[in-house]
Order: sequence, then structure tokens, then C-alpha cells
Amino acid sequence: MARPLRVLLRRALLLSSALALLLMGGFFTLFSYDLEDTIFNRLVAVEAERQSGGRAAPPGLPVGMSVHRGHAALPPALARKLPPSLSRGEYEVATDGAGHFHVAVRPDAHGGEPLYVAFRVDTFTSTTGQLGRNAWLLLVSAALSLLAASGIAVVVARRVSRPLEQLVAALGEDAPEAEEDPGAVRELGTLRDALRERDARIQRLLERERQFNRDVSHELRTPLAVAQGAVELLERAPPQDTAAFARLRSAVLQMGLLTEGILWLARTPHPGERCELKAVSREVVALYDGLRQPAVSVVVEAEGPVEAPVSAEVARVLLGNLVKNAFGYTRTGSVRVHVAPGLWSISDSGEGLGNVAPEHAGFGVGLSLVQRLAQRLGWSVTFTPLQPQGTRVELRWT
Repeated sequence: MARPLRVLLRRALLLSSALALLLMGGFFTLFSYDLEDTIFNRLVAVEAERQSGGRAAPPGLPVGMSVHRGHAALPPALARKLPPSLSRGEYEVATDGAGHFHVAVRPDAHGGEPLYVAFRVDTFTSTTGQLGRNAWLLLVSAALSLLAASGIAVVVARRVSRPLEQLVAALGEDAPEAEEDPGAVRELGTLRDALRERDARIQRLLERERQFNRDVSHELRTPLAVAQGAVELLERAPPQDTAAFARLRSAVLQMGLLTEGILWLARTPHPGERCELKAVSREVVALYDGLRQPAVSVVVEAEGPVEAPVSAEVARVLLGNLVKNAFGYTRTGSVRVHVAPGLWSISDSGEGLGNVAPEHAGFGVGLSLVQRLAQRLGWSVTFTPLQPQGTRVELRWT
């Protein structure tokens, strides 16, 4: 499920703040323990160097510190934890019930007994106790830090997401351009302006295309009307070359369909337009019957009267291009037109999709116009190959 950008930014900032707080707390805790150990090791090392160098002793050893010559002189608890073969160095030793020690080991240069300086640090370690006593202070500090981070996250998320939200509102509702927000992010403002400019450019291109379609269609209507009138006159006394006359008649009909379809694409659809699809189907089949081969039968099936949410002119363009295509590619067999509520389909036994000769491949202007008209109407159009050959075209609407 998609989440708003503001929520994602808030969550990311809060998580990063909590992680940073946790890492810093862990770092300072480890640093405190390491600092204590370093100080204790330094104390026993200094005393061990003084003892082994024979320098004058101070008035007394620090409280908790003791010096031992030889492993046998160590307290039993320390002797059990420290092997006799230890090399020179400082060691931290936790005994079983006898306390926590830091021990400096200095082997004798002449092969004698090694020197041990032990410092019991139980009474001097403060990090663990301080953490325990000040746990409430740490928790309150962490809570206040997270609260401050939450406030910062809310402000930053609002500033970052506001331009995008305004852009979404402007694109979704076609709202007027909002005033510039002085707290907005510059890059997001640039993106918003670029999208607005692109949208305006697309709108100009679409309007230019619509205007071109209108102009071309209107310019074609006059010579097309003349040609249609001439064909109607010739039908009263058909010429001797019937084949040429049939091609002329088909070309004029196709030009009429294309012109009407292109002109309609440039129009704004009128709500409430409807037509009875069965009657339009029979009309279109009869209109293009001259293109049908004699060996091809035609069947128009309808489940009673079916109304489609489109004008009769547009329905003739849609169905006419599909019927013309079916008649043009079917040499034998049948062409079946089926009309049902929400569905208009045409099936033929012609060459079928994928089996058309290369010189005739492609949808052509007619089928491309059908697809664009269907898209403009909100209809779906599908082309399905049939076996062993043929094609079924379906137009669906709701």
C-alpha cells in the first residue's frame, strides 16, 4: 500500500534520530569503560616501573594497591587466575568473589621471581554505578532528544512534501497556480515549474492536433460530398466496368468513414448520445456488401435490441471499418457479427492476424482510427486470432 511522502519522511527522520541516539549512547558507554581501564592500567604500570627500577618509594601505596614478588606471593584468588608464565604487560582480572583487579606483570631481568603490582578497583569503578543511578536521567534525555527530533522531522517533512502535494492537487484538480512558498525546497519548485511547462506544451500540441483534424475534415467534406453524389448518380445507370465502379464506390465510402472519424476525434463527446446497435450493424453490413466475396456468408446475431452509449455516426465509423476489414480479408467461409449488452464483436474466417501477406501487413488507418475512437470513448478493443484461421474483434463498454 502506497504511503504519503510526508509520512515516509517523518518515519525516516525519526528512525535515523533514534539510531543516532542509540549509537552515541553505546559509544559513550564503551568510552567510559575503556577510559577507566586505561587509567587503572596506567597506575599499576607506573608503580611496577618504579618498583622494578629501584626508585625511591613515595610515602605509601594507593589504597587497594599491593606489590608481590613471585607468583607464590599472590593472593590465592589472583594466583588461580594468573598463570606463572605471563609475559610483561597489564592485565584485567575478575576473581571469583575476591574483587576486580588490574595487575602489572614485570619479569625479572636476571631470572628471578617476577614482580606483580595488583590494584583492586572495585571501590574506584564508577561507570556501572553511575549508569545505574542515572538511568532515569539518560531515559529522560533520550525522550527529550527524540521529541525534538520528532518536531524537526515534522517541520522538514512538511516543507519537503508541501510542493509535491500542491503539484498533485494542481494536476489532479486543474487548480490555478499557487503562490510561491518562501519555505519550499528549490529543487521541488523547479520540478513543479518544469511539469507545469510540460503540461502546457502538451496541451498546446493536443489543441494543434485537434484544430488540424477539424480543418482537414471540413476541407475534405466538400469534395467528398461531390464524389458521393457522383456515385449515387452512377448507381442509377451503372457503367459497363462494374469492377472499377465497385472500387470507386468502396473508396468513397471509406473516405467518408475516415473523415467522420477524424472529425469526431476533434469534438467533445456529448453525454446522453445513444444508438441501437443491431440496426446500425445491419445498415453497415448492407452498405459494404459490395466488398463481400460471393463465397462468403454474413450473419448478424443480436440478443434483442442493444443500445450503445455512442451516436449512430460514430458507431458507423467503428463498425464500418471493422466490417470493411473483415470483408477485405475473407475469401471463403463466413463473417459473423454478434451484438450483446456491453459487447459488439465480429468474427471472420479470413487470413487472420499474423497470416497476412507482408505487403498488406499492419492495422492501417481504419483500424488505427477504431482504436483511437474506442480509447476516446473509454471502450476496450481486442483482436484475437482464431484457429485454423480468422480473427475476432471485440468492442466492450460498460
